[in-house]
Formats: sequence, structure tokens, C-alpha cells
Amino acid sequence: MLLEIPLYTQTTDFTCGACATLMVSRYFDENVQLSKKNEFLVWADIIALPFKFSSPYRIAAFFIKKGFETKLIMKQKTIEERKTLLNCCQTDSSEKKVFFDFFKAYNRLLRDRIASSIVNRRPTLNDIIEGLSNYNPIVILVNSYYTTKIRGEKNPDHLPHWIVVKGYENKSFYINDSFYDPDLQVGETTIERQILKKAMDTYPRFGWPSALISVGLNSKRNKKK
Repeated sequence: MLLEIPLYTQTTDFTCGACATLMVSRYFDENVQLSKKNEFLVWADIIALPFKFSSPYRIAAFFIKKGFETKLIMKQKTIEERKTLLNCCQTDSSEKKVFFDFFKAYNRLLRDRIASSIVNRRPTLNDIIEGLSNYNPIVILVNSYYTTKIRGEKNPDHLPHWIVVKGYENKSFYINDSFYDPDLQVGETTIERQILKKAMDTYPRFGWPSALISVGLNSKRNKKK
């Protein structure tokens, strides 16, 4: 099983979620342009305000708004603010509480808006296989340490990172990793299932629950086509 999802490489260190969303959008619609302009237009739709990184709620809401059958699998637990999550936000220490209070309140609002599309549990590899078996691209949050290491980096950083899973075969999954570095292997690669399982365990490192978004055509959209 391998979906023909094109690879697009990000132009910043904070638009991996936008690039994953853009790649999946292009898979469903060849008229969608893989460009820096669209990278930032999508990013503006899915940022986890007031921070720069991408919100799983907003990525799911993006596809729901476009009329896709969308499922967000994520355990609804308290975000651990002492973890790396806030260290990635480049906010002054005196402002962190204000920013984080807004972030939590906004997340509650987003969660309520898409409640019917949320599955309240940790995602698994079987969820990926099930989605792909239905020809649904998968957008997942991972620890970039694992995805960057398989591409040749010896001592990569541990950072929250969005990738697209587009296929599987035996004990491996095919992924599109938008992170660009001229010294790394191309981001269109494979990852062993046990390594992907480790990469998906994001909460201990970042204080953010692992998240998986499955995107597919629904009956109404099929009729329109």
C-alpha cells in the first residue's frame, strides 16, 4: 500500500505542520500548488496561537472545513508546560504564563468545535494501517530525533515534528518528512515500525500527547466530484 503523495520541503523551522497539510491537500487536488506562498497561507490557518507551531486541532479543523472525512486520534490530557513545548516557543519567561493561559483556553475552544471528530485515546500503528487501507493519508506528530536520524543525522535534536505517512510494507512505513537539510537523505523515505512507534511517543519528551490525523474523502465530497 503506497499513496502517491508528493514531497514538499519546508522553508522555515516551524512550518512542518503546514507542509504536511499541504502535501495531503495536493494528494486530493492536483490544482493545489506546493509553494512557499501556500505553505504560509496554510500555516496561518493551523498555528497553535499564540505560538508558532501547528495545532492538531487546527490541522483537523482545516480538513473538516474543506469537506474531508477527518479523524483526530489524541488522548485529551493536560499539556505539561514544563516540558520542551514551551522551550520551543521563543517567548520571554515573564510572558510564558500569559501566553500559556491563552493557549490552553484556545485549545479548549478548538477541541469543542471538532469534538465529533476526536477519538480520545493514544494513536497506534494499527490506526495508521487502518487509515492507509482506506486510502487515507495520515498526518502524525513525532519526535524528530527518530525521523532525522534515519535520514543520516548522527546526533539530531529532539523536537516536535509533523510528518505524513503514505504507505506501509511488511515491517516498514513510507513517510514524507518535510524537514530540509542538504546533508540529509531525501525526506521521502521509509521507517521501521518499531522506530515509528518510539517516534510517536511524544508526551514524555514534550508534554504534548501523541496525535494522528486521518484524512479521507466522504460521501458528500465524492458526489460533488
